[in-house]
Amino acid sequence: MAGDEWTGEVIMSHERPERTRPAEGWAEDEAADRGAVEAAAAGAAASAAENAEASEGKVAAGSDREAGTDGPAGGRGAPVLPELDVEDLRDRWQRAVAETENLRKRYERQMDDVRRAEQDRVTAAWLPVVDHLELALQHAAADPKAVIPGVEAVCQQAHALLAQLGYRRIAEVGEPFDPAVHEAAQVRQEAGAAPGSVVQVLRAGYGSDRGLLRPAVVSVAAKAQE
Repeated sequence: MAGDEWTGEVIMSHERPERTRPAEGWAEDEAADRGAVEAAAAGAAASAAENAEASEGKVAAGSDREAGTDGPAGGRGAPVLPELDVEDLRDRWQRAVAETENLRKRYERQMDDVRRAEQDRVTAAWLPVVDHLELALQHAAADPKAVIPGVEAVCQQAHALLAQLGYRRIAEVGEPFDPAVHEAAQVRQEAGAAPGSVVQVLRAGYGSDRGLLRPAVVSVAAKAQE
């Protein structure tokens, strides 16, 4: 056959034919790629979670400091003090000093008023005694004998006024000597008197519920001589 005549030439190809991979090899590579991708995704998620926990820890620590707590247990830490205004503190201090000084002056005025009122009250109570003494002196020239009864009446009036003011008279004779209310001026022999008893009052004493105003000056009976 003319068309199919063999010329005896061998056609040599310099190109290597492409080798084909089995389907199982492609499946293994794809599985490996998916595993790498999943591992990378898991690592990124874990890193993100760690960063989020660190951020939450910082925020919680800041909240604890603002609230005055320390640590997760809620222990109380040092309180956060507000800023102090020096000028405001100085103004408050000056106001307190001024108010204290005004209070002290007001109390002093009140005490002075009370003292003057008490002096006026006692003086007014003694004015009748003074008036009666003056009347007794006026009648002394006309009737000298009437002076003694008048002076005795004025003396009784004065004793009554002292008792009204709350001062009792200490002038009893025959009582045992009491150093708390008596002052011994002399010790003498007195017939019939108990040794150590008051035999004469040289000056009466006066006392009140608040204490002794002045002691009574007295003479005391001595022990009988053997």
